[in-house]
Formats: sequence, structure tokens, C-alpha cells
Amino acid sequence: MESFYLKDLIQAINGKFIRGNLDLPVIGISVDSRTIKKGEVYFAIQGNHYDGHDFIKESIAKGASAIVYSESEVNSVKILSNSFSVSMVKTDNTLIALGELAKTYINRFKNIQTVGITGSNGKTTSKEILVSIFSKKAKTLSNKNNFNNRIGLPLSVLNLTSNVKYAVFEMGTSLYGEIKILSDIVKPNVGIITNIGLSHLKTFISPKGVFKEKKVLFGNVKEDGAIIVNNDDKFLKKICKVKNSRKVITFACDADADMCAKNIMLSFDKINFELFYNKKSVKIKMSMKGKFNVSNALAAAACAVSFGFSLDEIKYGIENFKPPEMRMETIVTKKGVILVNDAYNANPSSMQETIQAVSRHYIDRKINLVLGDMLELGNKSIDYHFELGKFINTQKNIDSVYLIGEMSFYTKMALVNKNVFHTKETGIILQKLNQILVDHTYVFLFKASRSMKLEEIYVKFHKVIKQRSI
Repeated sequence: MESFYLKDLIQAINGKFIRGNLDLPVIGISVDSRTIKKGEVYFAIQGNHYDGHDFIKESIAKGASAIVYSESEVNSVKILSNSFSVSMVKTDNTLIALGELAKTYINRFKNIQTVGITGSNGKTTSKEILVSIFSKKAKTLSNKNNFNNRIGLPLSVLNLTSNVKYAVFEMGTSLYGEIKILSDIVKPNVGIITNIGLSHLKTFISPKGVFKEKKVLFGNVKEDGAIIVNNDDKFLKKICKVKNSRKVITFACDADADMCAKNIMLSFDKINFELFYNKKSVKIKMSMKGKFNVSNALAAAACAVSFGFSLDEIKYGIENFKPPEMRMETIVTKKGVILVNDAYNANPSSMQETIQAVSRHYIDRKINLVLGDMLELGNKSIDYHFELGKFINTQKNIDSVYLIGEMSFYTKMALVNKNVFHTKETGIILQKLNQILVDHTYVFLFKASRSMKLEEIYVKFHKVIKQRSI
């Protein structure tokens, strides 16, 4: 972050100056008392399961230079009033204030080219591929890990500096209106929606509801910017038929598009395909699994050409891209056992895509699925888990299925002609996995919604297999 003054912060958030130094340099922003650094300004954010105002005293003790708060309770005011060295700013809503600060801050950088990415699946992978392409040419910033919400995205924006040329911001949502808020902060030069799938259905009910929320991103792209449209997606391809002042670049694996992939070949540990754009093509070897990751690469490539990147530059970025953790992250043990960790998150769309990808990549192996519940599916959760079981039935080279969670019971109910084990207990499923006499023919896929913490089972199981190899 490039520093500014407390008076600038107050103006940006329309806050009320209570006490302190208006000319105080703001050198950093924190919302977490556990990691706050000396001299940073602490925003007391109120979340669903915590209240940042409860940690004001701790933040002051660790050296916060100023507190932005919205609480008027006696305890908070007493803490602040006893800390005369700390500047105080009051605002109606600290979460909104954080977004407003980021919106003002990003406007300082007129020459930075920004990208906004959302979608039901693949947005993180598309973002990271794009960063790999951009980084070869110039300094690039992106939001890390799960910093794609109303707290994480503003904090990511506040990391911008004048030497950054490209900034890629992933935008997540679980409530109506969040994409509008996030994209209004960034106002990207280019907007990408990777796809519309069965995500966050507790809120959005159906893919139509997801589409309604996600498409708002395109409306917040700058008028002279571009939108990247997935022509393989039945919802998104309709965008092309709507009159739009922004440049439209389409991509697809199966349909006609400006940017497309042909001659896709899936092998043991990579994907080979030919990338076509504007009557030119390049051959690409991508260290990923799953045809859906070709689509993610195409989304990034279509965005890159909108900024003037050549196909050779795009090829270099894709081929040197390293997948994020827990996204088809693959380990081959000394015994030749293959572990695929895709436990970052799951919904009905991504679950089927991932299972199919592993099934196609390892056609001569014994594939074992270790799956947990898919969350936030609303009142159709039972149906979607049952449908997952029916889908697994269609994958012939799946040997065994290990299920954990309440809803996964309904996946078990749909399974036929498969070895299946179900439990609600982490310890029990790990015990069951440890009993398997594995060899080089075995592949294990781990996937579930993030809250299931299936990666912990993955790590422990990997450790057991490593010990057996010693």
C-alpha cells in the first residue's frame, strides 16, 4: 500500500473524526487483531460470527495507530477514551467503509489495467493462469487465497502500488448484491464470468439465480473495456445477443468462439491442446487435469488478447502456470499411489467435472473417491447428493467410494455396483482408508465443500502411505 493521511481516509469513508492526528500517515489497514502490525489502522468489522469491536483493546496493545469503529457501547468507548495516543474515527458501518476506502484508493492509479473474475467454478484457476501470463511482462497483483469477498477484496485492492501494471481480482458471492458491490469497487477494464453452475443454491435457488447475480459484473466493466464470454455456457452465450458498448471476446471448447481449443488430448499428468485465435494457433502442454481446465485457460487467454498479448506470450504463461493448492493438486508417492487433492470446495457442477476428469486421466487405474458433503445447496440438498451417486454409477473405472457427512448418506443410497463406505466421523473414515493395501494401481481423489476440511484427512492419509514406503 502507498501511504496517505488519516484525513484522506476520513474523507473517503465519510467518517467522523473523534480524536487524534488528522495528518497521521496511514501505512496499512488491518481487520485482524491477531496479525495487525505496529502503525496500521484497525477496522473493527462486524461479521456473522464475531465482532471486531471486541478486539479493539488487543489491537491498540499491538500498536494500532488509529481505530475505525461503528460501535457506541460503553465498553468500546471506554477502551478508546483511555488510549490517548490512538486516533479515533467513527463511521456508520465499518464493512461499507472498508469498501469505500478501497474504491477511492484504486482511483489513484490511472494506468493500472484491472480484471474482475467471477463464476461458479474455475475462477481461482483462471485468475492464476492470467497472473502467470501477465507476470512475464509486468508486475501483477491479485487477491490471494480466499480474499475474494467484501473484506478480502478491499484489502487486496489496498495492496496496489504505482509499479503494478496489471491487477486481477477474483470476486466471490453467496448473497444477492455482492458482485455489484465488489465490481463497483474495482470497475475493471475487463470482466470474466467463467461459467454458471450449481453454486450457493441456498441463496440463489437455481442456475438462473446464479446467472442473475454473476452477470452484474459485466455491467460494471468500464465502457471502453471488454467482457469475456463462455460460449459453451447456455446462460452466458446469451450475453452476446444483447447490445453492448464493450468489446466482446468469446471462448469455448465445444462451440464456435473467438478463442477456442481443438485437438484436446488428456494424458496421465497433463493436457495437450491447440489454441486458436484470429486465424492463428499455438500448441500448448498444460500441467493440469480435466477438460474444464482447458476452459479456464481459454478464459484467461481471451482476456490476455484483449490487452494485446500474443499467442506465444499466452502459451508461455499457461505452460508455466502452477495450480493453486487443493485444486487438482497431485502427489505420486514412492509406491506409485496417486493422491489428488481437490478439497478446496465443491458444488454439484464441480464435483461431477472433477470426478469425470480423474476418471478420464487414469483409465487404467483403480480410482477411489473420498468425498464429503456439498454445502449451501438449500432444500434440494438431498436431491443433489442423490444425483451425485447416480453420476458416479456412470463412471466405470471407479473402484470404491468413501463418503463422510450427513448429506453424503444420500449419495450412498444412489450408488450401485460400487464398493461404498459412509460415516459421519473423520476418525472412522481415516481408519477405513488406512486399512487399504494400496499399490501403484490406486488413485485417490479427495473433494468436498471447504467447511468439511477434507484436506486434513488427505494430509494424514498421505503421511500414513509415506511411512509405509520407508
